[in-house]
Amino acid sequence: MALSRIGATPIESLTEASEEARRCVQFYEHDRRVVLRRYPWPWATRRVELALLVDKPNDYAYAYRYPADCVDLRKLYSVAEDGHYRPLPDFVSYKIISDAEGRVILTNEERVAAEYTADVQDNDLMDEIFYEALSWKLASSIAFKLTGNATIVQMATSEYERIFSEALTDAENEQNVKVPELNTYIRARF
Repeated sequence: MALSRIGATPIESLTEASEEARRCVQFYEHDRRVVLRRYPWPWATRRVELALLVDKPNDYAYAYRYPADCVDLRKLYSVAEDGHYRPLPDFVSYKIISDAEGRVILTNEERVAAEYTADVQDNDLMDEIFYEALSWKLASSIAFKLTGNATIVQMATSEYERIFSEALTDAENEQNVKVPELNTYIRARF
């Protein structure tokens, strides 16, 4: 799709020996993660309780392993005794660092869960509007090398932004998340 959008020669497979295939391979994984990271896509959102690490940090009470498939950490939750997730209050701090095995989340909360955008690679989980946005993102990344035309790069970038905006609207409309109402006393002040 990305090659068609910029008028480049189509390919049969990413493994073929062509400049077009090499450029697609060069940018596809990166561009897919960029488009995933940019918005909390409902089909890519995961919530998991984090694995507690044995080694305790000096400045926090607990250390947790950052989810391996996370492209963007969205929210942390405190896990109650009954297993329910409750959003961490704003005053609870956490810090993300790394160790020899990957990223680590430090906090003073005893049990923590994370909501994040996962690095989804299963095409069956992705929706069509995401594909549209991804194809334009990829087109903008490969356009100059394949066409040498800056106008085509600009057009592809502009289309990516437009389609991405549509994708956000579609994803928001797919959800039924109620915004909490203001307290009666707060509403009375306005």
